[in-house]
Amino acid sequence: MLTITPQAIQYIKERNNAIYLELPPVIDCCMHLQEAPMINLGNPPKPECHEKLEISGVNVYLPHNLPTIPLTIIITSFLGFKRLAIEGWKLA
Repeated sequence: MLTITPQAIQYIKERNNAIYLELPPVIDCCMHLQEAPMINLGNPPKPECHEKLEISGVNVYLPHNLPTIPLTIIITSFLGFKRLAIEGWKLA
């Protein structure tokens, strides 16, 4: 389940009106770890690898293998630069 904060929706709509998530590779050395998905503006380069949803007027493309855990897309800021981030992701 994915939710997007109102601030993040406004940020996305001002820039492109679509986002897609990409899962980084799984690290399997002594335990199974996977970092949080990366959030990109625009449409995915391989749409067939994603499920398309519409959340609050924003087109969201999720990878088919995204775990079904509650996630929230938020805005973070560092030195005045804003970016989208994921809340709720667990490494293990």
